[in-house]
Amino acid sequence: MTTEPITFRSRWGFHPCSYETFRKLKRLHKWYWQTVRDFHRWHRWWRKQPQNRAAIEPKFCPLFVEDREWHKPIRVHGTAGVKYYPKTLVDRGLIELYQGARKPAAEPVAPLDDQTRSSIEAWYSQAVSYFDS
Repeated sequence: MTTEPITFRSRWGFHPCSYETFRKLKRLHKWYWQTVRDFHRWHRWWRKQPQNRAAIEPKFCPLFVEDREWHKPIRVHGTAGVKYYPKTLVDRGLIELYQGARKPAAEPVAPLDDQTRSSIEAWYSQAVSYFDS
């Protein structure tokens, strides 16, 4: 007995995951960009001298931030440079997963593997515990 591979079809084409998984990816994508904004707000606060930090320390989701230095290459007025951050932003591949899941294909595509789906579930539960608290 042969089993057909799982395909996820919408009105517009084929997708690599179910609609429920897509909704989780969509929320994770939104939360990632919220973390980028919060991280840069925290970095502006962190750069100030301690006596000039008027407000409390801004928070960001720890799921998308690693505790290692980040030397981000930048270009200012045509001159190359480097910007230093004490922590590193990581997207964990969510941007590519979300873009792949949201754009339908004309032909059937390979579904997400079990490891990727379990990673999405784990990331989603971590993010929900941070953002819904």
